[in-house]
Amino acid sequence: MKPYSYHIFYYPFKWEVKGTSPKTFSDCVDLQNIEIKQNSQWERTQNAAPEEAKSIFNEKNYYYKFVHKILYDSALEDNNIIMHFERKECRKMGAVKYLIKKRNKDFPYILDVESINLNIYSTGVGFLSFYLANNDEEQSDINSVLDINQYGRRIMPPFYKDIEDRIEISEFIQIKGLNSSKKYIEDFYNYTVEDFWKQGAFITELIEDISDNITIEPIIDDRMFVATWYKNDQLAKEVVADGTSYKDVEKDFSTFWYKFLFVDAGDETCQNNEMKQELLQKHTYNRWQKYGSLYGCSRYSMVFLANTDAPDFLFTNFNTIYARMIELVLVQRASTLRFSEEVTKVSNLSNQEVSNISIRVSSLYKEYIRFVNQIYFRSVTAQDQGIELYTMLQNNINLPSYIKDLDEEIGELFNYVFLKEERTRNDKATFLNDIAILFLPITFITGIFGMNPWSGLTSEDNSFLKQCILLGVGLISAFCVIYKRKKKL
Repeated sequence: MKPYSYHIFYYPFKWEVKGTSPKTFSDCVDLQNIEIKQNSQWERTQNAAPEEAKSIFNEKNYYYKFVHKILYDSALEDNNIIMHFERKECRKMGAVKYLIKKRNKDFPYILDVESINLNIYSTGVGFLSFYLANNDEEQSDINSVLDINQYGRRIMPPFYKDIEDRIEISEFIQIKGLNSSKKYIEDFYNYTVEDFWKQGAFITELIEDISDNITIEPIIDDRMFVATWYKNDQLAKEVVADGTSYKDVEKDFSTFWYKFLFVDAGDETCQNNEMKQELLQKHTYNRWQKYGSLYGCSRYSMVFLANTDAPDFLFTNFNTIYARMIELVLVQRASTLRFSEEVTKVSNLSNQEVSNISIRVSSLYKEYIRFVNQIYFRSVTAQDQGIELYTMLQNNINLPSYIKDLDEEIGELFNYVFLKEERTRNDKATFLNDIAILFLPITFITGIFGMNPWSGLTSEDNSFLKQCILLGVGLISAFCVIYKRKKKL
């Protein structure tokens, strides 16, 4: 039976190497520039442990081979696009705990940490993921599962007053059992009005354990993405009995399903029946409804409900194959935001030399092309359920429209720099033409009188004076031509 539920929290972030901000985008996000700490409790892994080899085999067979490069760290290859790290302490089952203390609850929710992973990508984004098993029967009820998702994912106050009220955030989140003098705890009391978009202390401490020369910031949301499966026989029976119960707003099951899918612990965040029904229809995947299995995807979560007799491979697939799918979609979304931010930075450099802007744009464009070819895939598997869930995940975070907008942003920036370069070249050509026009009278006089007319100084025909007059008239004419042309511009 155990676990009763399983929770995976993903924290996407943006990163860059310290001291590289004036440089090109490629320099700021070069994986080779990250200085990994020696003797860290983080370990970069390329080969699966024996107990994981079978699941990795299944994953790699599930996904097209060209997708493997972004899903799996291959440190021996050149031009790698992912670095994958795992926390060593979690390999001992039950040694590490994830604690979530809700306001007005006597004891915290305690989950067994099966894995803490850190992925860093060459697009300047990454994510920290926590694989958490709920093995305590006392916290296996519906409200406990909803609370774990709601309060366990909140890593910063969404609004300042909640530091006092604790409506959206927990009393504290803590990771216990890690080999360090750090406490890995966030109780949110140290936040000030200047600490907007600042992740919880335990997040910062975990990433600082691996390197001191990178900076990180949240990139997608002020909370973590949630992937959860939940075993509940009574709820699964309702799914089998009525295939429309999940969207029937008159039934209690739709209330649970909405909260589970959209990560609500209190009241539903949609209080309109028509809108609620439309949202549930759009975000629910009910291919296996008659088996008592129901999937759902939103921009906050991916969830799976089943009965206790469901085959173990369904839950294993969720923790492995679908977890990889979520990773891929989150990296795609985070990368689009990272590129869009860089477009804004480069656009604000209009007062710099065009050559500097051109170098920055070329670097950004190179990394974007790499992203399109190696990370953003429209299809990743030949399996029907995989195709449908991948499409649902992408559509529910509006990824196709974000990619389209980003294409236009980068295209406009590229055209802007091209026009600036063209303008600079034209200005240089005009300057050279002006010099040629100024020297034209001298060339003309020289052509008529030769290179040695100075003997006319001692003659009586005043040839030198005539030359000076002709030269002056020629120069005045040249200046008039240049002035007239400039005035037209």
